[in-house]
Amino acid sequence: MSKRILIFAAAAVLWCGVIFYLSSQPAEESSETSGFFVDLICDHIVPGFDERSPAQQDEIRHNITVAVRKGAHFSAYALLGALAFGACGFIERKKLRSAAAVGSACLFSATDEFHQTFVPGRSGEVRDVIIDTCGAAFAVAVILLVFLIREKRKKGREQKD
Repeated sequence: MSKRILIFAAAAVLWCGVIFYLSSQPAEESSETSGFFVDLICDHIVPGFDERSPAQQDEIRHNITVAVRKGAHFSAYALLGALAFGACGFIERKKLRSAAAVGSACLFSATDEFHQTFVPGRSGEVRDVIIDTCGAAFAVAVILLVFLIREKRKKGREQKD
């Protein structure tokens, strides 16, 4: 096995550890983490946030909280999908390699959501597994697109020569 594949595998395992650590946080601690980003967005990006009624502020804050939390799921698993794709470099067929990468991210997501059912104030959500899997699939699709573009450029150069 190549050194590159081992590095990707080690990075994927470490990233799984980070995800597991974050999902081990009780609900209150997790809310504080995302609340920091929500406050930043409300204070610096939402025009006239302070001038709105408390009810409007609560609605805006809730909508941004959902976007931040689900965006974090998507992003974390996009990174995991990319790392898993690299770790599966020993699989030559790109479709199979892609399926293995996305499948492993989906499986980890499902087990992590189950793990969250044991964390105070947290719950396991099928919706989050879907979002996580979409993040992994998105990253793998981007990687495949980059491969496709590189192959087309390489063929174009070869035809010119």
